[in-house]
Amino acid sequence: MSKFKVLHVIRPARGGMKNHLLSLLSLGDKKFFEPVVACPPGNMAQEIADLGIKVVPIPLAGELSPRSDWHVLRILVDTLMAEKITIMHAHSSKAGLVARVAAKVARTPVVFMTAHNSIFYEFWPSWKKTAFAFGERLLARYTHRILTVSEALRQELLIKEGLHPDRVVTIHNGIDPAPFRREVDRRAVLRSLGLPPLGQLVGTIARLAPQKGVSYFLQAAAILCRDHQVNFVVVGDGPLREVLEEEGRALGLSGRLFFTGEQRDIPQILAVMDVFVLPSITEGLPLTILEAMAAGKPVVATRVGGLPEVVVDGETGFLVPPRDPQALARTLAQLLLERQKAEEMGQKGRQRVMQHFTVEAMVRKIEEEYKIALLSRGFLPARSVNITGEKKPSEINQC
Repeated sequence: MSKFKVLHVIRPARGGMKNHLLSLLSLGDKKFFEPVVACPPGNMAQEIADLGIKVVPIPLAGELSPRSDWHVLRILVDTLMAEKITIMHAHSSKAGLVARVAAKVARTPVVFMTAHNSIFYEFWPSWKKTAFAFGERLLARYTHRILTVSEALRQELLIKEGLHPDRVVTIHNGIDPAPFRREVDRRAVLRSLGLPPLGQLVGTIARLAPQKGVSYFLQAAAILCRDHQVNFVVVGDGPLREVLEEEGRALGLSGRLFFTGEQRDIPQILAVMDVFVLPSITEGLPLTILEAMAAGKPVVATRVGGLPEVVVDGETGFLVPPRDPQALARTLAQLLLERQKAEEMGQKGRQRVMQHFTVEAMVRKIEEEYKIALLSRGFLPARSVNITGEKKPSEINQC
């Protein structure tokens, strides 16, 4: 059977979005799909090239840039036509904006987009949200499938963009749980990070940006420090790092709160945490929550986005309201005091990830959607592909 070329288009990415794509590239069915990636030069492009996958460099930035975006559009049109791409798959709203226009111009047969996070940031003015929703509705006409990493994100798109339900599909993020099961030398890891050897450790791993709500974690930490011998760690970097470090000092957390910056060995860092916290204001479905659960850690997360689809409240961790440091502190105190309960929650969380959120399951589901789209466009005879999902090729909306 012939291979089908898939062009993945992605802007500069780190963390969840990058790992999502790398998983799809490394675990995809190479006998059926031949991937090509269009992305900006840099570390991510090198990682992709190291997998033996062709990379097309494009100057795609995160913000709108008419001159640069026009240049990207021309490169993508040429690539789609020269490479005879059958499926164009854009990752993120910015990539989806330029790449879907290019796919329309190049008459690419099948068009996908994955929405990893909410595009309707609450700090945007209402006119910008309205304009963005209008643009997304237009682009959706040229998209066979919009994939979302959580059902909450899918519902947001259906409501705010007025999309047809059959066009938007939830495929939860997934991870490989194996690296998060290893034993580590706790004291050695703490020493390598510059953390105190004694006391319980509560931590978060996040990009230090407004939507991650790390400030509320710091406020909760200040409350906990009054009555508990506990230390706090923030792993990650971002535009708010200096502001958050200053806030930590102002809250009197010097000697108890530590910023490590970006770290490569996340499994060993999670292994030394007693409780993992994700205080986000908005989310899709972050890999860090899955990784913490795979590491057997009880989690405390906010009730936003796809987090309630992962964390079973009271069973694998706790959910608290966003922007509520008092509730966050109370819940953390409960887990720090009830260590047996925390251990049981961590084990149940690990089991849940292994049953429902593996990277293999994620990749197979995405490729199944590819095949359904190919069937609907007449590229495959129905008898040649074993489709296990409930949707039929006829349910695909035609572009």
